[in-house]
Amino acid sequence: MRQLMPFVVALVSLTGATLHISASTHPKLPAGERALAGRQISGEQLEQMLAGANREPDIELAKQLSELELTERLSAERLTRCEANLPGPYARRALRILVDRSSFLDPPATEIPTIVEPDSEDQRRMIALSADYVEKTIHQLPNLYATKVTTSFQHNLKDRKPLHWVSTESAIVRYRDGQEILSSSEFQTGAAGMTTAGEFGPILNAALLDSAQGNLTWSHWEQGAGVPEAVFRYAVIAGKSHYNVDGQFPGYHGEITIDPSNGTILRLVLRADPKPSLPLLKADFVLEYGPVQLGGKTYICPLKGVALSADSKRWWLNDIAFEQYHLYRASAQILAGPSQGP
Repeated sequence: MRQLMPFVVALVSLTGATLHISASTHPKLPAGERALAGRQISGEQLEQMLAGANREPDIELAKQLSELELTERLSAERLTRCEANLPGPYARRALRILVDRSSFLDPPATEIPTIVEPDSEDQRRMIALSADYVEKTIHQLPNLYATKVTTSFQHNLKDRKPLHWVSTESAIVRYRDGQEILSSSEFQTGAAGMTTAGEFGPILNAALLDSAQGNLTWSHWEQGAGVPEAVFRYAVIAGKSHYNVDGQFPGYHGEITIDPSNGTILRLVLRADPKPSLPLLKADFVLEYGPVQLGGKTYICPLKGVALSADSKRWWLNDIAFEQYHLYRASAQILAGPSQGP
């Protein structure tokens, strides 16, 4: 019987959107971030370490990776090179945990473009484009469905076992007539820790609604797929938050990464600042969007998410992937009627 208490993040309504976490426990503050801390290593050092690692025993390499902590976010290109040198499934899973935990961090300074910071007018233009994108463009996605795969990892604070795999669950997410549709039976996949919904719009609306009132400021440029991407940071105080944790609204902070040419949101980070009285002591979420080919056209859709949560007893890391996108297609069949005599 499953002993893990699921936590649910549900984002609802496009007007006055609310980010909602439900839970039923009220723990005390855990032993800090040290619960998952390891030997710090840069992305370049990790790549050097894994060069030729396919000759090492799979389980032994997985153990080595579980004792590390990245100091920066890995680029997709470096991750691909690291994965190419892994000897087996245990090391691949350990690398996934390591990389997922780093997904909330900045990329290395050497990968940040040295471009002049946009002036205030350009910044306002980018933000306005993003607001228009959330309000209009994202609701023009075609009717589609995708498989949402959640791989859950857990760490119990009372033992020395690192974050380890506990389950892999799937659900079908449907997007029809501008709305995400996810039935309760599909949403409750059984995944442990913090699970999410609303990636097709409501979560973006909630973040923009709050960040517009919560000190949205320029941060830096990041190198995207061929073009620089604009990164803004925000901090929302509890009194203005739509982050609903069992009826309470803690503050939170994060980042919004956009395409400066059209306002498309490419990455979103939400990191809660919960009080000790709240059920979750950590409720952090990062979501990445990217191009998906559907019916001969390219659309920007959710691709990857990471949810990191904790209470006084356990940590959870949920790796979320959106796969197997399909269009809803209407079909008709003409049947011949019964023959009639002369």
